[in-house]
Amino acid sequence: MTMVTTPGGVSLSYDTFGDPGRPPLLLIQGLGAHMIGWHADLCRQLADAGFHVLRFDNRDVGLSQKFPQGGYTLADMANDTAGLLTALDIPAAHVVGQSMGGMIAQQLALDHPTRVLTLALIYTTPSTDFIAGRDLVDERTDRPPARDRDEAIALYLDNESVCASPAYPQDIAWLRELGGRMYDRDYDPDGIVRQVEALDNSPDRTPHLHRITVPTTILHGDGDRLIDPGASQAMHELIPDSNLTIHRGMGHELPRPLWPQIVTQIRNNTTREGR
Repeated sequence: MTMVTTPGGVSLSYDTFGDPGRPPLLLIQGLGAHMIGWHADLCRQLADAGFHVLRFDNRDVGLSQKFPQGGYTLADMANDTAGLLTALDIPAAHVVGQSMGGMIAQQLALDHPTRVLTLALIYTTPSTDFIAGRDLVDERTDRPPARDRDEAIALYLDNESVCASPAYPQDIAWLRELGGRMYDRDYDPDGIVRQVEALDNSPDRTPHLHRITVPTTILHGDGDRLIDPGASQAMHELIPDSNLTIHRGMGHELPRPLWPQIVTQIRNNTTREGR
């Protein structure tokens, strides 16, 4: 893992998979999620599909810079993302965002359209109106912080239980490992609160989505309890020539049995570049 400073002065932690000579594929994480939440095996599958895969910690999470004063929006986080590409001398990338990361990806495509080759939006939304599980999000951020590593893992497993897929077993062993690794890297619940504030302080993107003209694929699960799949239907109707796939039995997570399909859907969307 490497640190880089964007032209805007924000320090971000990132790592990569695959051949740097391949087309860049940038993965943007969701609320409070460290970049290692993009499973390394999935990243390797994406690299094997022909990409140089980059994942990074958003501001206020993981090893990236903290903003204790808060007061930022998703547009600022999109600027961070564009700045990461600039710092790495990448003119443009294929962009994949999940959940809040998909919201940042939309903002990136709107504010920095030349930096986005194609777009993959995974169980995300154009506005907070579609966050069906807002009470679950608030409950998560209102809890007292963990007192030690074991308690942090237990809290993380409980938080992730609402993301489970009805048709696929949740990978509890992986989530337990991930919870521990995130605690070891950086445990900062206040950063998650500030990211929630960024969501709430960001304007609705719905009126602007028609301006996204890059090839876009939209993926969601019909078992998602946090973000209503209707959000993806709405984005599909607003983003010209976008593709929509609703995976049956998928929740607010990426079940391993679906990885081959998801990798294929992302790869196929990138072949529409320059259509």
